[in-house]
Parts: sequence; structure tokens; C-alpha cells
Amino acid sequence: MENNPLHISIVIIGYNTKDSLKKTLESINNLIITNHIIEIIYIDDGSTDNSFKTFTNFNLKFNKNQFQFNNNQGRSHARSKGIELASGEWVVFLNSNIRVESNLILKYSESIWKNTAYAFGGCINYTSTDSIFEKYLNHPSRGIKKYTNYQIIDYQNLLFSNCMIKKSIFDTIKLNLDLKYYGAEELDFAYQLNKKFPKMMRASKEAIATRINHPDYEQYLYKLIEFGATNFNYLDEQLKRDVIRFNILLMKNICFRGLFNLLYCICRRYYKIKFISNDIIKIGMLSAILKGYYKIK
Repeated sequence: MENNPLHISIVIIGYNTKDSLKKTLESINNLIITNHIIEIIYIDDGSTDNSFKTFTNFNLKFNKNQFQFNNNQGRSHARSKGIELASGEWVVFLNSNIRVESNLILKYSESIWKNTAYAFGGCINYTSTDSIFEKYLNHPSRGIKKYTNYQIIDYQNLLFSNCMIKKSIFDTIKLNLDLKYYGAEELDFAYQLNKKFPKMMRASKEAIATRINHPDYEQYLYKLIEFGATNFNYLDEQLKRDVIRFNILLMKNICFRGLFNLLYCICRRYYKIKFISNDIIKIGMLSAILKGYYKIK
């Protein structure tokens, strides 16, 4: 039996993603909505490719609002602006390279009605021109896929590319505006949420979205190097240890730098080897983060 209608704000952020943004909006227009109040908010992070115009000109069947930064500010700033503009009691976060299933809101609504939680992580499928990396990204042991529906999730598995969060939580826990580059803005937020409100994040496994054209493995490693050299350094010390897993690796010395530079090169070159590709991919990602981290004195 359906409960009272919900007021939901769908916040999309984007930067120079005009083509994929159109696919995102097309999928949103296909959403099945019962009696909920839905608004779509797009925050453009200083795009130069007419992404903002694509949104403003798109004929959405829902109320919409938008804002454009003059210059690229980073994802935390963009999402913070979206939260500021949102009038809903719940916020669904998407990126502009995400295509949603038509029952996304119905499944998130069921999650809210059947559970007590402040955040719900939806399931993400990935497409990539790199078939080996795509297979790794879609492995059933990764992300929300490894949970049963409504199961309490680890904070590491809440991703802003497809999740729903109670808006009032952002009155208590703010996004970290120091994170201006690639990576970890949702990790930092979820870590803080879990510290203050343990066991209040659950899987909404049937709320499904698809990441359009995820970068190939080599491109993704470059992003992780950027993360290691920038945003990683603004994280809480315990969160850094959670990411790296081995405390000793946070000690910067020439031996570690040489070792992980070598591992990075090996993994980037040989990750397509069958039977061990998943392990190589994981080692390569850790090596990329540390490669960036060890660059900073």
C-alpha cells in the first residue's frame, strides 16, 4: 500500500557533458511517477560546450531549475549549490552521464516507506569501450550489487552518481568544499554521516541507473593519480587509512615511491591478462592513488 506522496528534488551536476546530459534528461522524462512532487535541478560547473543551454532548452515534463557557475568549481561546490536550490524533503543525486531506469523513483520511494534510513544507495551499471574494465566495474561483488535489497551498507558504497539522501541531513553534515578536484566527495560525506548516524545507509538495489561511457582503465588511473595528488590530502586521517588500508603506505619515502611507480606501470600494461585481471586492476588503482600522493611533499 502506497504511503503519503513525497517531495523529491533530483539534482544533476555536469561539466562539458552536453551529449550524455541529453540522454540523462530523456531517461528522466521516462520516469514513472505516481503522486509525488518532482523537481529537476541542474547545476552546470562552468561548461564551455553548451551543456547549460541543452538543459534550459530541453522539454522536461517536471518543474525544473538551473544554475551555472562562471568557472569550474568542482563537484562539491556544484552539489552544494544543488542542495541549496532543492525544495524537496529528499534529494536524488545524479551525474550528467547517468541514464536512469523508469522505475527509479518508485523503487526509492519503496525504500523510504519500508525502512528507516537517512540515505539510500542505488545500483549502478557501467558501460565502457574497455570491455575488461567494464566487466570488473559490473562484477557482482562490487558496490550496491553485493548487498541484498534494503541491507545496511558500508559508507564506501554510497555514490552520488545514484543515491537518495534526506535533505535535512545536510543541515548537520556539509559537503567538503576543499575537495575541488576529482574524487572522494561522496566518500567524505558518507564517512561523516556514518560517524554521526551509524547504520543509517541502506541499499536500494532495485533503483537502477547506468553510467554512460565510463573511462577506460588507463584514463581512470589518470583520474586516480589526480585524486592522490589533490583531494586525498584533504580527507580525515582515518578515512585516508581506510582508503589505503595499510597505514605504513602513508609514509612517504623513496622506496615506496619507486615500488608503486613500478606496480602502476605493470598493472596498466598487463591488466587484461585473464584470471588475474581483477587483482591487477585493484593493485593498479591503489598504485595510481599512491603515485599521486607521493608526488606531494
